[in-house]
Amino acid sequence: MVEKNLKEIVTRIEALLFTSSKPVDVRELLSICGLRKKEKILSAVRELMKKYNNSESAVELVELPGGRFYLRLRREYHELVKKYVKRPLFSRGIMRTLSFIAYHQPIEQSKVASVRGNSAYKHIKILIERGLVEAEEKGRTRILRTTQLLADYLGVPNNPSAIKKALISRMDENKKKDGELDSKEVLEVENVGKIEKQ
Repeated sequence: MVEKNLKEIVTRIEALLFTSSKPVDVRELLSICGLRKKEKILSAVRELMKKYNNSESAVELVELPGGRFYLRLRREYHELVKKYVKRPLFSRGIMRTLSFIAYHQPIEQSKVASVRGNSAYKHIKILIERGLVEAEEKGRTRILRTTQLLADYLGVPNNPSAIKKALISRMDENKKKDGELDSKEVLEVENVGKIEKQ
């Protein structure tokens, strides 16, 4: 087999990272490039990082814990492209259910449904299918937690306190940008207090 040159490896990695909607680990990169040596992949990733991780690029290549890599839009360009994205990935209801789970995790599915309503069951199913929430069977109920994928999207370690801090920080940013919370969000904040007292 002919040894692939660095330029071809970089191009293959770029193609995979560009099309992937989630972080890609070194094993997957080795597989797509048809290589066995991790060092060669890491060398190619470093070359790609030089290309993207300069101030002139709107896209950045980030390394996540566990040897995973993710190509994403720089945060400062989110507002710019937001108006051109026709449809969000999730409805507002699903996002609120995800936020509630992330904030209170680990939490019983029944408690999520009691606060978020019966539509929460459908939301939870979608979030599990998308890999953002995982469910552990415990007796007659399910315990819900967020996954590594959500932590990666937020850019924080995969632990409940770091995720909670990131959510609070994002809520504060949105409050500053949009003004006061709407009545639905106030109701949810009140419900948060009720759950914590139980």
